[in-house]
Amino acid sequence: MVLDRLVEIAPEHVEKPYNYAYAYTISIHNTSIYTIQIHSRKWVIKDGDMKDRIVEGAGVVGAFPILKPGEKFTYRSYMVMRSRYGSAYGTYYGTFTYESEPEGYFDENNIFRIYGEPFEVPIPEFQMIHQE
Repeated sequence: MVLDRLVEIAPEHVEKPYNYAYAYTISIHNTSIYTIQIHSRKWVIKDGDMKDRIVEGAGVVGAFPILKPGEKFTYRSYMVMRSRYGSAYGTYYGTFTYESEPEGYFDENNIFRIYGEPFEVPIPEFQMIHQE
């Protein structure tokens, strides 16, 4: 996982109760020899001196990317904060398989899921500091 870009969003575009927001671009690179699929993610957002927020959900920005060895998936999203400074880190959850054309099934939400072994990949912590 590579944080490609982190951009501060102008305060007038941030909805209350939040005061600051950051748009980010992340690329997930499959550097393994396996075909992988990302099923979900979990973020821990440390918002200044406030209580940490946990954000969990299915997929990555509505996608459930399947990546063969050497492929990458790039996405953009954002985080909102009340404090002028903070950080975020987390985990991606998925499955991997030896198959280059993996078999799978459609779940109850009609999302194709590959058969395979579960894995977790940490999302390294990155800082968000509002530049006044």
